[in-house]
Amino acid sequence: MRLTVRAIFSLLCGLWLVACASQAPSQNTKNLKLTQQKVFYFPYDSVWRAAQLALKYPIAVNNMDHGVLETDFIRGDDGFISPTVEKVPSSGIRYKITLTLVKGKIDGRDGVRVTIQKQLEKKRDFFSEVEALNSDGLEEKVLFYRIERELIIDEGLKKAAKSSSSSESQGK
Repeated sequence: MRLTVRAIFSLLCGLWLVACASQAPSQNTKNLKLTQQKVFYFPYDSVWRAAQLALKYPIAVNNMDHGVLETDFIRGDDGFISPTVEKVPSSGIRYKITLTLVKGKIDGRDGVRVTIQKQLEKKRDFFSEVEALNSDGLEEKVLFYRIERELIIDEGLKKAAKSSSSSESQGK
């Protein structure tokens, strides 16, 4: 009888430990906001302008001195729709995008670190609390791509203007 009680006690302790280890993630880890960063090796003013052009939404905060660019809340059905989603997001989903720009020097070159944070919220009805959602990261990647393209286009236009002005001065 004594052996059976020990065996049952050991079995219960083992089950308890397994149950604790397989518990769902806590609320704090579930609602972490996904932030993405990228460094651009261009002057701060150029990156700021490119970031403004890349955002196609109404801007609520536009503070170049602090390096913060933030959109108003965008309804889910009015904003970016991922090509991987089969249905249009509900109107209860809204989000805003915050870009943070920090200038510095990396190996003697000017660099600007751009951090993009997308804050998704879902509101089921008027009385319920807002539920924070995680982003899939696709719109953030698209924004980085747009910023990079704007910088490359701007750089190309500067080079073209410089070469045309030098060819005009040689022709005179």
